[in-house]
Amino acid sequence: MRNISLLAIVAILFSSCGQDFKKGEKGLEYKITATGSGEKLKIGNFMQMHVCQIISDGKKDTIVNDTRKNGAPIIEPFDSTSIPPEYFKIISQLRKGDSLTIRLLVDSMYKDNPGAMPPFMKKGNYFLTTVKLLDVFTNQAQMESARKKDIQIKMAKDSIENIQILAKEDKELQAYFKKNNITGLQKTKLGTYVQIIQPGTGAMIDTSVVVETKYTGRLLNGKMFDSNTDSTSTHREPLKVNMTNDYTLGSPVIKGWTDGLTLLNKGAKAKFYIPSVLGYGKQKVGEIIPESAILMFDIEVANVLSKAEAKAQNEKNLKIKKDIEKKFYDSLQNAKGKHQ
Repeated sequence: MRNISLLAIVAILFSSCGQDFKKGEKGLEYKITATGSGEKLKIGNFMQMHVCQIISDGKKDTIVNDTRKNGAPIIEPFDSTSIPPEYFKIISQLRKGDSLTIRLLVDSMYKDNPGAMPPFMKKGNYFLTTVKLLDVFTNQAQMESARKKDIQIKMAKDSIENIQILAKEDKELQAYFKKNNITGLQKTKLGTYVQIIQPGTGAMIDTSVVVETKYTGRLLNGKMFDSNTDSTSTHREPLKVNMTNDYTLGSPVIKGWTDGLTLLNKGAKAKFYIPSVLGYGKQKVGEIIPESAILMFDIEVANVLSKAEAKAQNEKNLKIKKDIEKKFYDSLQNAKGKHQ
């Protein structure tokens, strides 16, 4: 269904480009397909809509962003203070069910600062925005109700899609293990594969502790993307993994980590093989981790802290930081006093 939607958008754009666009302000051109009903948008309404942004050179269209691909429409207030005036005048003509295409030459977009134009844009390209106004809500309660429904629908779609992706990537991992003769693996309930290299001692890690870890992360092709043990790494301190639901003890990490750590204890060394849905999913991270990447980690459990120990350590580190800052500012004041 998603491919059909995207193809439909591109087809509409191609047909629209051959038709007359009305002139807006500041170089905008627009075309409204008035198939909707009801009153036109009013200030204070909330717009539920699908939005697609495309760069077009007349021959090829590149989709920059599409809410259909993200799995749910967006809901935004119709407000003259948050929408640029030139866009507000165009959008104010819409009714529920209408479609809108706005185009603008990228030359106009970056007329005042041409150096800021992204490399994927070229002079003469059009930046197109398509809007399908799905619904209009007149008050906050209607908007919140619709938003909850959209979230529930998206979660259901994501769950089905993640199950399919997990099954596909599990086959990829099985082939990788066979090819590289990797054995002694344990699979968690969520789907992370753990190979214990060195057993630890003491109680198994659970959701009541904070874990200090040493690690190196790689893609399946062996390319390293992060580490706190490699000699080229800029950060060497242990990474604290907060397994608890107390967010004051540390930020959460990807599910594959918290999933795999439950098979380890203090002093253990292991390798994690993490499917993308338990990692960063479809999100590209930096220039190294691509979308839908299966991740590998070399993990060492350096220490396991109780909540009380983790809190005490955080307070100690905060005091040290404040003392260092105080000494720094005191030295500045002393230096300033000597030169007066």
